[in-house]
Parts: sequence; structure tokens; C-alpha cells
Amino acid sequence: MANSGSIKAGAAYVEIFADRSPLIRGLRAAEISVKKWGQSVSAMGRQMMGLGTAIIGPLIGAAKYFSAYGDSIAKMSKRTGVGVESLSALGFAAEQSGSNLETVEKAIRKMQQNILDANMGLKTTTDIFAMLGVSAESFKNLKPEEQFRLMADRLSKIEDPSKRAAIAMKIFGKSGTQLLPMLEKGSAGLDELMNEAKQLGLVLSSEDAASAEELNDALNRMWRTIKMSFGNIGAAVAPIITDLSNKIAVIVGKISNWIKENRGLFQTAIFVGAGLIAAGGAFVVFGNALIYAGKAFAIIRTSFTVLRTGLAFLMSPIGLIIAAVISLTGVFLYFTGYGSQLLNWLGNCFNTLKEDATNAIGGISAAFAKGDLGLAARIGWLFVKTEWLRAKEWMLGYWHSIKLFIMEVWYSLVYSIASAWYGTVYGIEVAFAETAGFIGQVWTRAGAILKTAWVDAVQFFKTIWIGFKEWWANTIDAVAKKLMQVWIWWKKITDSSFDAAAAEKQLNDSFAQDRDDRESTANQKLLQIDKESDAKRTAIEQEKEESLTDIETRRAGRREQSKAEFNSGMAGANQYLEDSLKNVIDKNNTDKKAVADELAKTKSEFNAAIAKAKEPVEPKAKAVIPTKKDWQAESGLTKASTTGTFSAFGLSQMGAGGVMQKIADFTQRTAEATEEIAENSDNGAAEFGD
Repeated sequence: MANSGSIKAGAAYVEIFADRSPLIRGLRAAEISVKKWGQSVSAMGRQMMGLGTAIIGPLIGAAKYFSAYGDSIAKMSKRTGVGVESLSALGFAAEQSGSNLETVEKAIRKMQQNILDANMGLKTTTDIFAMLGVSAESFKNLKPEEQFRLMADRLSKIEDPSKRAAIAMKIFGKSGTQLLPMLEKGSAGLDELMNEAKQLGLVLSSEDAASAEELNDALNRMWRTIKMSFGNIGAAVAPIITDLSNKIAVIVGKISNWIKENRGLFQTAIFVGAGLIAAGGAFVVFGNALIYAGKAFAIIRTSFTVLRTGLAFLMSPIGLIIAAVISLTGVFLYFTGYGSQLLNWLGNCFNTLKEDATNAIGGISAAFAKGDLGLAARIGWLFVKTEWLRAKEWMLGYWHSIKLFIMEVWYSLVYSIASAWYGTVYGIEVAFAETAGFIGQVWTRAGAILKTAWVDAVQFFKTIWIGFKEWWANTIDAVAKKLMQVWIWWKKITDSSFDAAAAEKQLNDSFAQDRDDRESTANQKLLQIDKESDAKRTAIEQEKEESLTDIETRRAGRREQSKAEFNSGMAGANQYLEDSLKNVIDKNNTDKKAVADELAKTKSEFNAAIAKAKEPVEPKAKAVIPTKKDWQAESGLTKASTTGTFSAFGLSQMGAGGVMQKIADFTQRTAEATEEIAENSDNGAAEFGD
């Protein structure tokens, strides 16, 4: 039964860890509160970023417009010779009249060309100028904008619109008609529009145009530098990519050349495959032959069973021996398929067979003469077995030669396949090691280049940032300086005792000192950035060299390991070939020795049986007739004469009656031997050799 402590512990566990416990609920509430707080802080940060973007975006846009517009006015002023202030005012006048500043520029440039032609005495131009009441001398010592004003006055006095338009096109080019609305009131109309531009603050000063041109040029340099950085990265990576492409092409070329140079290997592979198919087919045929041979031996065994049944009905020992010899010889020649080969072999070994057959017949005859039918059957059986073992020994010789040839071809094919396999694996491993090493080197170098490029980019942007801050500070100082100059000018007008020169000098000195301080600080920071970048580049280069050394070490190790594995595999394949062929030869020799030993044993038993059959029969001793006692009377049988009479009973009394007993004994022995042969045949134990 649980005690109170256990109950309290369980209650505490439930109190702490249960889903609805105060602790769990408090943790969940804290989790939700922290998440909401984090979301609100993140939202506030996004709003602040949006506000900052809203402030910076228009300012950056204004700076971009200022730089583009001011740069275009400044460049146009340099192309035409017209002042920046006049160009910006003329741009407003042209837009108010349905044209634009670009058209004004083209018109002024065409006008300047015509003035040059008039100075050179070109008749068509002088004629046009004459129609306007001017000459080349009229434009001497006049600024371009004054020349333009003079042309406006002369055109405005022509009342014929067609003539005015034609002359305008001759003077200002094809765009001259677009300027007619602006030139309609002559120079007075131009002055009116240009003054309106000044009143509206649309006239750009020369200093502002120069600042805008400088800013635009700086931005252009920055973007060109950034773009060139990508170009430098591409130029740095280009040799590696080129080298990689060349090496890949070389590797592919080597593989192609290797395939061309080793066509024999693929032909060998085809021959190996064909050899395997042929060898497999041969083994299939041989296996089927063995299956049919097994069926033949099953038939032989069945024949022995039938023979046993027949022998049970045969009472004559001579018939038993003849039937056994004929049956065994016929079955052997018929079912084994070696009849023709056996005849050839018998022809070559006829003398030995003749001798063995003569000895066997002599032994069987001697055994019959002695009445030993069992010995005669044994001689006949040993004769058949001896000749079978000789045939088996001869066939084994041929079979072992064929088997050894097949095994040599097979193991040679296996060795060739193993050699090709190990060579291919070795080549692939070496190629992989080289490729992996090459890719590792390329990756390491590319990584070092990218890291160096990143260091350069960071250095560049830091330099740009420092330059931008310095430029911005100079710009602020310039604005402040102008404001202070305006204040000095105003102070000078309102206060006659105010020393404007001293104030101007103090102002210039103060701003010059500030500029020098900023330049000194910027130079120190740039020097520090250069030192840091150089240190990082040195570290990157050292890391690259260490990585390349490690890659080379691993590549060499992989090659050595692949070489060792290749040598080990080839040595194993060679050892396998030698061991396999040695095992085949040893097995052949063992089989041949076993057959030879059994043949010698059988031959010895055969000779011993013949010798036993030819041993002389020892005569039986005559029976000893006991001496009659005086009290014994002669029987009629003893008194009977046997002269000229054949009596089997008398023969038995004379010792000849033992013949029937011998026949009975020999018949019994023959029956036992026949029963033993039949039983061995039924059990599959009777065979020729092992």
C-alpha cells in the first residue's frame, strides 16, 4: 500500500507536470507574452526601417536627379560654349514653348557652323545672313548666347511665316521650326522667359553644375569600378576554368585513346563471354550425359534385381556362371556406350586380354573339375572386374587429360577476367584520385580567389565609404561656408564697422583646417584598411598552400593504396590459378592411384583364385573296417559278391558314396554366393572399382 510520502510525491508530479497545472499554464502564458513582445519589437524595427527608407529614398533620388541633370547641363555648356545659367534658363524657355533643351543645343551648334561658313565666305550662308540684315562681322566678339539672341531678334522681324520658317531651318537646321514659338518675340521674349526661370529658382549655377558633374563622374567611376571588379573576378577564374576544360579534354582524350589501344581487351571480353557460354554449354551437356548415365546405372541395378530373381530359379551352377558373365558383359557394353572404344582398347590390349581370358577359363575349368562352383563363379567375377578396372584406368587417363585442359582454359579465363577487373578498378581508382585531387585543387584556388576578391571588395567599399563621408562633409562645409559668406555679406551691409575681410579669412582658415583634419583621418583609416586587407590576403594564401599540400598528400596516398590493392589482387588471382590447377592435378593423380591400387588388388585376388583352383585334390583316406568278434555273425550283405555288379550302396560302403555329399555341399555354397551377389546388386554395392 502506498504511503503518504508517495502520494505527496505523485501529487507534486501532477501539480508540476500536468497540462493544466499552474506551472505549465504560467510557462505557456510567458511563452505567448514573450512571442508577442518579440513580434511587436520586430514590427517596430520594420517600421523604423521603413521610415528611414522613406527619408533616405527621396534624398538619394534627388541626389541622383541632381547629378544627372547638372552633369548634362555642364557637359552641354562645354559642347556649346553657352554658360550654365543661360542654358538652364533657355531649357525652361524651350519647354514653355513646346520644345526642349536638346533642340536648343542642336540649333546653337548649327548656328555656330553657319557663322563659321559665313566667315569663310560661303555664298549660300552669306545670302541667308543678308536676308536677315546681318553679316559675319555682326557676330564677332559676341558670346554664343548673345549670338542666339541676335538671331532671335532678326527672325522675329520677318513677317512672312513661310519665309521665317525657311530661314530658321537654314540657320538652326531641321529643328529650327520647333524654336519659332520661343523666338516669336525676339530677345525680349527670351529675356522674359529666362527671368521667370530665375525667379522660380530654376537656373542652375556654374558651381552647382560643377558639383553635379563631379558627383556624377564619381558615381560613374564607382559603378565602373564595381563592374570591373566582376570583370577581374572573371579574369581571375578564367585561367582555372580554361585549365579545367583543357584537363577534362585531355582526360577524355586519354580515355578514348586507351579504348582504341585496348581493343583487344574488349575482344578478349567477348571471347571470354563466348568461352563461358561454350564451357557452360559443355558442362550442361556433360551433366545431362551424367544424368542419363545415372539412369543407365539405375537400369543396370534393375537388371541385377531381375537377374537375382532369375537366379533364384536356376539350380544349375554352370548356368548361373554363364548367365552372370554374359549379362554383366552385355549390360556393360550396351548401356555404357563404351563398346566401340572398348573394342579398340581390346584390340590394343588383346594379348593381355587373351592371357587373362586363358587363365580365367583354365581356372574355371579346374574349379569345375574339382566341383567347386563357388570358386569358378569368383574367378569369372574377378576376370570381369579386372578387365573393367583396366578399361576404367584407360578411360580415366583420357578423361583426366580432357578435364585438365578444360580446367586450364577455365582458370585462364578466370585469371584474365580477374586481371581485367583489377586493372579496370585500379584505373578507375587512379582516375578518381587524380580527378578528386584536381577538383580539390581547383576548388581551393577558386575559394582563395573568391576570398581574396571578397577582401578586395570589402576594402573597396570601405574606401568608397570613407571617400563618401569625406565628400559629404566637404559638401556640408561648402554649403555652410556659402551660408556664412552670405551672413558676412549681410553683416557687412548692415554694419559698417564689421571687418568682413577678417571674418572671411577666419572662415576660410576654419574650413581649411577642418578639411585637413578630415583628410588626415581618412588617410589613416585607409592605411589601416590596407594593412588589414594585406594581413587577410596573406592568411588566405597560407591557408591555400596548406590545403594544396594536404590534397597532394591524400592524392599520393590514394594512388599508393590503389597500387597495393591491385598488386594484392593480382597476386591472389595468380595464387588461385596455381592452387586450382594443383588441386585438379592432385585429384587426378589420387583417382588414378586408387584405380591402379584396386586393379592390382583385384589382379592379385584373380591370380590367387586361379592358383587355388589348380591345386591338386587330396584323396580321401579309406574307411577302417573294424575286426569282427567271434560272437558276430556275417550278414547276408557281407556275404554277397559284388563282382560284375554296380551298386550305389556298395560304392558308398567303399568310400565312393561321398560324391553326392560333395555335390550337395558345392550346390549349397553356390547358392550362398549367388544370394550374396544378388543382395549386393540390389543394394547398389556391386560395382567395378570405386
